[in-house]
Amino acid sequence: MEKNPKILVTGGGGLLAHALARLQNRDWDWLFFSHKDFDLLNGNQMAEQLDKHKPLVVINTAAYNLVDRCEVERDFSWAVNAQAPAELARLCALRQIRLVHYGTDYVFDGSKKAPYLETDAPAPLNHYAEGKLAGERAVLKADPAHLVLRTSWIFDWHPTQSKTFVHTILKAAREGRRLQATTDQVSVPTHASDLAGWTLALIQNQAHGLFHAVNDEGVSRFQWTQAILDESASLGLIPSIPSVEPVLSSHFNATMRRPDYTVLSNSALSRQLGRPLGSWRSGLRKMLATMK
Repeated sequence: MEKNPKILVTGGGGLLAHALARLQNRDWDWLFFSHKDFDLLNGNQMAEQLDKHKPLVVINTAAYNLVDRCEVERDFSWAVNAQAPAELARLCALRQIRLVHYGTDYVFDGSKKAPYLETDAPAPLNHYAEGKLAGERAVLKADPAHLVLRTSWIFDWHPTQSKTFVHTILKAAREGRRLQATTDQVSVPTHASDLAGWTLALIQNQAHGLFHAVNDEGVSRFQWTQAILDESASLGLIPSIPSVEPVLSSHFNATMRRPDYTVLSNSALSRQLGRPLGSWRSGLRKMLATMK
């Protein structure tokens, strides 16, 4: 009996890896590796694991995405977000393994004020974005069969992780704390379960290159916060809907530059998959229903 092809997933304990594990697709054998067993900064270990398990596809969900810390820990963040994907892409290309890697909406500076296409020129404003852009370019350069999916504001339920933006808003509402949210940061919340499904479909379709992989409907942080509160209240997860003060990013005296508009257009991915990708609102309801 012929064995199923293998998919090796890095960052095995993370939000997206958990969503991939929940797909339970039996056409593949799934291997989930933590940082300890598949260290992106250890090229020899990565090579050994690839040679041992011989996956057909590697999905790299690992990254260093503490954006503010990246400004301070520049060498480390560059190593994880730029150099490590480049080395992994090279190792995969040598073994004819397809690599799926995730990029970020932060590669754009926000000046367009209309949904960004894959053909729009990146213009990163901070060190995190520069590292992520270098990483995705290295992946695509290493092998034309590799796949890069740019995404934004990922959220979903996870059995042990409770530090997502959704959790933060719920915790503040339950504790009766004052809420403030920015009106000048606009992007697209993306349900990790949806992103996982698109990823698998693209792998099965032999897709390659660069795609923007986000749900429909760009919103500000303020609108995103209001939606979380409205849906949570309707499910009885919070006793009442607290008021949210709309503020500008400058209110928080941030020292790092962030783009104010990074809505990605998912039209190319929608055409590739032959179906609409759907709003994040459905994913939010599913997440909150699971939490309830």
